Amino acid sequence: MEEILNRIETWFEHYLPEVLATLNNGATENEIKVLENQIETQLPVSFTKFYKWHNGQKNGSYPGLFYGLEFMTLEETVKNWKVWKELIDKGINGVILGESHIPGKIKAMYANKKWIPFAYDWGGNHLGIDLDPGVKGTVGQVINFGRDEDTKFVFADDLQTFLNWFITQLESGNYIISLDEDGKKFFSTKNPEMTHFLDYWKITVQGHL
Repeated sequence: MEEILNRIETWFEHYLPEVLATLNNGATENEIKVLENQIETQLPVSFTKFYKWHNGQKNGSYPGLFYGLEFMTLEETVKNWKVWKELIDKGINGVILGESHIPGKIKAMYANKKWIPFAYDWGGNHLGIDLDPGVKGTVGQVINFGRDEDTKFVFADDLQTFLNWFITQLESGNYIISLDEDGKKFFSTKNPEMTHFLDYWKITVQGHL
């Protein structure tokens, strides 16, 4: 894990230092415990190591670490988790349906209290770890979920595997850094060129639009 995080830090230092400058100091054990106490579940080792590296980006940072998706602080993770918990408690799963792209990998639900977000798009959609997978899934697998994400995809079996995939993509040149209409840097995938990372994954890796 340490080697992967060092590669990520080195890449951003060379190619997009503006993002590196938005990363907070590493999370403390107490900050991690706050989240674990909220979700009443122990977090995977890869997740805690990731947050001890950096506790997300400063709120509102642009562009986000993950091809534009903001790397959430633990405080933001708890805040967003509480929003989803409230919706679940009000019965959202009985109103809006959800499905797993590969049946059995992810529980066929719109939302789940054991889906823990670590990145978001400012529009209600997340990357997160799944601590309550389907019968064919793996605890800690990285998935998408959110307001517009009715179909859930497994991005990787665990966070470390996902981060290794991510930095390998960057090192191989699969990125575009450009300026948006407001003159801010825009960070996205190159092959294929997609403006939203969650859509990129559905098309290229899972073969589904």
